[in-house]
Amino acid sequence: MIKKTPQKVAIISDIHSNLEALMAVLENIEKEKVDKILCCGDIIGYGANPNECVDEVRKRNIPVVMGNHDFAALNLTDISNFNEIARRAIIWTKEHTTPENLKWIENFPFTISYPPFFIVHSSPKDPKDWNYILTMGDARLSFQYFEEQICFIGHSHQPFFIELHDKNLYCPTQKTITLRDDYRYLINVGSVGQPRDRNANASYVICDLKNKLIRLKRVPYDIPQAQQKIIDAGIPRELAERIAFGW
Repeated sequence: MIKKTPQKVAIISDIHSNLEALMAVLENIEKEKVDKILCCGDIIGYGANPNECVDEVRKRNIPVVMGNHDFAALNLTDISNFNEIARRAIIWTKEHTTPENLKWIENFPFTISYPPFFIVHSSPKDPKDWNYILTMGDARLSFQYFEEQICFIGHSHQPFFIELHDKNLYCPTQKTITLRDDYRYLINVGSVGQPRDRNANASYVICDLKNKLIRLKRVPYDIPQAQQKIIDAGIPRELAERIAFGW
């Protein structure tokens, strides 16, 4: 339980068992001297190091919301609607994640709320349905389902900033935006371990309340090593190939 709102926060998401990406991001966060790290879910799935990634998050006491791959690994999601590659990866993940770590994941909430932040994996509207926010219409609807000033999400692996002011939506493209008291924000922090915006570098966000700034950060990591682990583990090779291209 977070008792006091930290002034400088790092928000990560969609680690997807990519230990190389996670450790590079955590090292980068260390330099930022943040008060707290938060996670928008999907620690596991796709990559070859589910337990190691869970262990790193656990030992840092990082609050995490439930992601759809976390949920699937608990046998709580029908994976028949996953594509073939994702389905094979989640079956591998179930078999290779320890019972202790699965038990820990089982306790993830679907949302975390403490002003001015709201944290959810997919969408503040019906979080358990794992809907994507892909259009401005989706975004406009989403603002109706949280009261806090800033909502952080993951899920699509594509970072974005959306601002709401005076019933109008804006989509700034710069990597740093200024927090304004009369604005509300919907922010996708991207993916640590499986970026899909044609940028292979790991993605995360820094929110600095004191200086009223939100920054999107990209961090290079050892992609060949992460790829080789996936191949050696027998996880679909396509998941190794895609992380080199960010798609």
